[in-house]
Formats: sequence, C-alpha cells, structure tokens
Amino acid sequence: MNYIKRFFLSRTTIICLIISALAAITLSAFIPQSFLTASEKMLAWQTVHPFLGRLSELLGLHHIYTHPAFALVLAGVVISLVISSWNQCLTAWQRTFHPDRGISCGESFAVPGTVDETCLTLTAGGYYRQGASVGIAHFVRHPWGHWGNTLLHLGMVVVIAASLFIALTQQRGVIHLVEGAIQHPSDPLLLEEHGLFAKPLLLPEALRLDRVTYSFWPTYGVRQVVSKLSFLPEVGTTETKTVEINSFLTHRGIHFYQGIEFGHAFFVEVTGPSGLNQLFQLQIQHPETPDKPGYNDYKDLLGDGIMVRAKYLVDAEQKSFDNVNPLLTLLLDRQGKEVGRLSMQTGAEGAIGPYRFRLRAFSPWSRLIVVKLSGMSGIFFGFFIICLGGVLHFFTPPREVSVQETTFGGTIVCWRATKFAGFYLDEIFSLKKTLGCEESHG
Repeated sequence: MNYIKRFFLSRTTIICLIISALAAITLSAFIPQSFLTASEKMLAWQTVHPFLGRLSELLGLHHIYTHPAFALVLAGVVISLVISSWNQCLTAWQRTFHPDRGISCGESFAVPGTVDETCLTLTAGGYYRQGASVGIAHFVRHPWGHWGNTLLHLGMVVVIAASLFIALTQQRGVIHLVEGAIQHPSDPLLLEEHGLFAKPLLLPEALRLDRVTYSFWPTYGVRQVVSKLSFLPEVGTTETKTVEINSFLTHRGIHFYQGIEFGHAFFVEVTGPSGLNQLFQLQIQHPETPDKPGYNDYKDLLGDGIMVRAKYLVDAEQKSFDNVNPLLTLLLDRQGKEVGRLSMQTGAEGAIGPYRFRLRAFSPWSRLIVVKLSGMSGIFFGFFIICLGGVLHFFTPPREVSVQETTFGGTIVCWRATKFAGFYLDEIFSLKKTLGCEESHG
C-alpha cells in the first residue's frame, strides 16, 4: 500500500499524468474530432494531412475524449488526487484538533497578566481554544483556514472524477433531418459516439422535424437557427417543442442542441443505363453569401466509380437569401475526369452521359446534436468546493497563539500567522496592546 501511495504521489508520476492530459487536450485541438467535424471537412483535413490522417485512424485520435487511454489518464489523476487529499485532510485535522506543543517561527512577547487572564482575553478577542499540552495553552483564530488546501484538492477530485464518469458513460449523436422527415429510434444516426461503459445512443421515441427557420445578419453571417420538433410516442400525446442556437432542449433525459449547420436537401430522381429509377436525397449546406454556392460530394452514389459533385445557389439570380429559388448543379466525376454537368431548378430534368436526372423537390434540413450524459452537476459542485477552498486558503489563514507560564511566574505569548503574516501586523500590534505587552522578543 505504501508503494502505491509513493508511486501516485511521486513527482515523476504526477508530471507524466499532467503532460499526458495536456497532450490529449492539445491533440484534440489540432486533430479534428469526428463528432464535432462535418464529414466533408474531415475528408478535406485527411486529404491535406494524409500521414496524420492514417495515424489518427490507427490510434483513434479522432475521438480522444472517449478513448480508453484518456480515461486511464483521468483515472490516474483521480487516484493521485484522492491520496493527496487524504494526506491534506489528516494534516488539517492534526492542526485543528491536535496542535503542536509549541509554535516555531512566531513572535514571542511577555505580558503582565496571568495565564488564565491572558486566555480569557484571547477568547474574548475571537481566538478559539484548542486545548493544552505540557503547560502550554493553544489558541487559533479562523481554524477553518487549515482546511483550505484540503477543499482545493477535494474539489479537484470531484471535478476530475465527474469528468471521468462523463467520459465513460456519455452518449452522443448527430441527426440531419429534412422538414417533414421522421427519425425513428431504430434508424441509424448520422454520427454516434459513446463512452466505454455506455451503449450506443437510441432515441426514446420517434422524432419529426416540422419546420426550420433561420435568419442572417446584414453581413450574411448566421443570426439564428430554430427547429420545431414533434416527439411521437407509440402511446400518448404528441409533444411539439423548439430548439435553437444557444438554447438547448431537454426531453426525457436527452438534451437536443441546434447545430449551426443547415441548408437545403434536393430530391433527385436518377434513371441509370439499365433503366433502374432511384430517388436520392442530396443534402448541401447553406451557402455563405448569395453569390457563392454551397458544395457537397457523394462517393459511389451511382456506382461504377462515379463521384457526384453537387453545388447550389439559394437564389438563381444570386441577389438575396430572401428569395429561395435554388439552382442545383450536378457534375459527374470519374477518376478525376469530368463526365459532364447539369444545372436544374425544381421540375427540370436533363442527362449526363447514360444517366438522366430530374429535380423533383427541395426542402430545408437542420443539424441536431443529441446528448445523453450524467455527471455535469458533479463538475459544478466540484468547482464550488474549489472556490470555497480558495476562499478559506487565501482569505482566512489561521493565526495561532500559544500561552505558557515562565519559570519566574510570568506569562509568555507566542503568535504567528500560518501564511501572509505581513497582512496581519496590525493584529499582532493590537493583541500586544490589549494584553499590555511589556517586552517583545523577535
């Protein structure tokens, strides 16, 4: 047991744990995380950084916060802090209830009164008696200040333990829904991520996107995105709620967040060389400005190694976002060579090589982030403990006093502040004056 304590309290172990945690956080900032990064952006990053892309796939660096290694680092930090907190607690208990026999490094001075008279004066001045040992009476002011370090360590334990619990049990997913579409609990999510001790996220009931509304600033930056959702239980009444950016929605223990990604989905009917007719839904993110199109690529959508590259303008005249009259352009790409391209509006059709396309309809789509986790209250509670410990540590440092009788019948008082002694010089001067100090010894 002592070996385990020494290992987790050793400087080498603590430094390694800190470096590992910082390295994980730094990597997550430089390597796109799969849950937070759109697939097209992830593909673009992997294209620009092929070696890092392969290495990230091999080591699982695209999902650091649910990685077993990250959980192991957090577990090591928790163990180290728990042992340190216990040691701090024992030290605080000893200083509070079993003080040392004498006070070293304090300021001693003689007073004319007896020990009993001096003790009564100290008690009246806000000092708490801690008992006596070998003829020495012990007093302390603000004894709770001894527990500042303990609470600081305990708060960190609670925060990191709660973070570890969240990392192990969290469930997260992403849904892209078109207006009027229903996401059933059995339908796969666009993206899904869960902790080591959690199962994949399942919606408790069917979800329908009724309407997407959005607005822009004069500079065309996204001002607001709001999704109107209907929850469709198998038995019971349908509930309709809204979720918007910066305001999440909670339903049956699951949090729904509005993503900033949205756009239009195009329903394209394709007739292939064999005469087979298929209907595809092409979701493309909303353009940044009216004169610049939004893009998306679709690999093997038609088979035969053909990539479909799609782009669209919200307004075919490229004047405003208020006039929604989209122009969709499709380009077929085979091994980097253009087969052909076609521009269409709703109801139009045309052909590219052996494929015939018809744009049947379009509809807005919205990105919803679905999260189910427990432990956030523990993090907030841990920060509260840390703040309380900081207040006790920095604003209520204990001041200790010992009183004893000399061999000649006089009384000696020794005073010290456990920290920041320079801030409490007025207290020692006031105490000397109150006790009628005769002589001061540095």
